[in-house]
Amino acid sequence: MSSSPLNILFLPRWYPHRFDPMPGLFIQRQAEALATEHHVVVLYVHPDPDCPSQFEIDYSEETGVIAVRVYYKIRDAEIPGLGWIFNARNFYRAHFRGLEVVGDFYPDIIHSHVLTREALIGHLLSRRYHVPHVISEHWSRYFPLNGTFKGGIRKWLTRRLVGKASAVIAVSEVLKRAMMACRLDHPNFFVVPNVVSSTSTPVKQVRRSGNRKLFLHISCFDDRAKNITGLLHAIGKIAGQRSDFQCLLVGKGPDLLAMQQLAQEIGLEEDVVRFTGLKDEVELAGLYEEADFTVLSSSYETFGTVIVESLSAGIPVISTAVGIAPEVISERNGILIPPNDPDALAEGINRMLDRCRSYDREEIRQGLGDRFAPELVRKKLVEIYHQMREDV
Repeated sequence: MSSSPLNILFLPRWYPHRFDPMPGLFIQRQAEALATEHHVVVLYVHPDPDCPSQFEIDYSEETGVIAVRVYYKIRDAEIPGLGWIFNARNFYRAHFRGLEVVGDFYPDIIHSHVLTREALIGHLLSRRYHVPHVISEHWSRYFPLNGTFKGGIRKWLTRRLVGKASAVIAVSEVLKRAMMACRLDHPNFFVVPNVVSSTSTPVKQVRRSGNRKLFLHISCFDDRAKNITGLLHAIGKIAGQRSDFQCLLVGKGPDLLAMQQLAQEIGLEEDVVRFTGLKDEVELAGLYEEADFTVLSSSYETFGTVIVESLSAGIPVISTAVGIAPEVISERNGILIPPNDPDALAEGINRMLDRCRSYDREEIRQGLGDRFAPELVRKKLVEIYHQMREDV
């Protein structure tokens, strides 16, 4: 296997951009992990109805990664169908405008993230450069409770692109199984987890004064996936029994306002439930240090980055049995409960409130090992890349 650096072109559907710094952070971390030993270009395109011209290009170098963000103009059409054609054309052209900015970068690997549109671009570019095309999937649409993988044309195109790819990667075994159940199988189907770079961070044994416990819920506020409604009702039930806790709900998303209204309807005052909005990585690290535990109430997850971040910080976790939770949570670091079971969620939080300060934070962190460390994820990806190049 050659040890010379590879030229890797990332084509992500989700990536931090000027309107929102949070989407696709896990893809950004993966690119940064690879960039420590290889040449990585991220080409990300994003629609902007207010774009002053057809295309606006932002070129930057970020932690060793060359990031080219192309914002492209979209519009609604007075005649049905014409707007879609205009937008699709600009989406396609935006990628090639971005490649022009990169210059003489010749990729050894095309790596698309999130089906289906970016995988189509990745397939076309792999044919143009005669290099392997690898697809990573992060989306939860294949789970029955999500149910958004539908439509005959979409299914046909997605299956065809998966079949044409050199390899397919899922971020968890549960996502791989869900994809295979949707007939998205491949002879080179791998599981490579997300990068969680804090696994080697020393644990700070912070303990809040008094008996009042603090726990966190961190999410993108998509209630269908994260079941924040169930969490708030569970907290309301517990608040009628005890007053020795506060829950911080961290993040923002499409259902944030609805969840704030629901908390008011249930009668959850700010000293019981507080919505903090988005927090950056430094602020999140401070919250982890202060918190007694984290709650994940999701109906489904492809991975569950919050779980790994919490355990990496030595924080016990109560989680529904979704994503990677069954693989990493045990009696020594948390509580596992069935999804969509409100009684089990309330009872689990109650138990955690009683025992959360009996856990050894350093033991929790060390028990996670280095399976999500940047070095290990990079090694797995590079092995796949080299294997695919040998097969071309």
